[in-house]
Amino acid sequence: VSVLYWPPGRESTMAVQQNILLDSEIRDWVLLPIVFILLCVGVLRHYLTLATKSKPKTQNVTSAAEQQLAAYSRLIITNAGFLPYDCLKQRAEWLHKQLTQPVENNQLAAAMDPSMMGDMMKRQVMMIVPQMVMMSVITALFQGFVVAKFPFSLSAKFKGMTQRGVDIDDLDGSYATSLSLYFLITFGLQGFLQLLLGQNEGDESQMMQQQMQNPTGQPAQQDMNKIYKALDEELQFTQDTHTYAFESATHLLLQGK
Repeated sequence: VSVLYWPPGRESTMAVQQNILLDSEIRDWVLLPIVFILLCVGVLRHYLTLATKSKPKTQNVTSAAEQQLAAYSRLIITNAGFLPYDCLKQRAEWLHKQLTQPVENNQLAAAMDPSMMGDMMKRQVMMIVPQMVMMSVITALFQGFVVAKFPFSLSAKFKGMTQRGVDIDDLDGSYATSLSLYFLITFGLQGFLQLLLGQNEGDESQMMQQQMQNPTGQPAQQDMNKIYKALDEELQFTQDTHTYAFESATHLLLQGK
């Protein structure tokens, strides 16, 4: 139950317009323990994530060669103007032979990799289980306490967000309960944990973002056949529209320009 103090000789409706004095024991036995518990849970989640994190797989030779060939093709296309036409033609012919060779795609095998599915389940467990446990603990031990007041006024529309667990119609919306502050402190501590731990592996916002962008947690598989085809067409276009940047460099040098 919330411990509130109304000044004597005043009605409750008049007290809403005044500052409500909160018992200092609420700060010592409710607010500070919530911050301490969330801080300990954040540190524990960080080290548990590091302990259960799988080692990144080394890239095989075939995949590395495919990536290097694509990077070399882009390099030739970007700097084609600095090469004479004969040199560009030789490189373009060699790259055309390499880029037109079919490449095997193992996207299905990569998607069915047991280690990838295990990593996905680990991230989900590390994100959901601590949240459920903390919600149960906060609800059981600290529900029903008004612990703080925001330094700005809020309308009655925000009472459902700032006063969870307390149903007082005359209470101003700027007062926050322990359950509402739990959610604010959860996200507010992420910056402090990042300063304390460096790269916070247990950051819920980052884990949720990674879960939405890449559920498997592995680099996205690319269709190298489509990439090679696009690079071959772009290389052919670059060769047809080639202009040597140093065509008149010798004449300009002799003229002293």
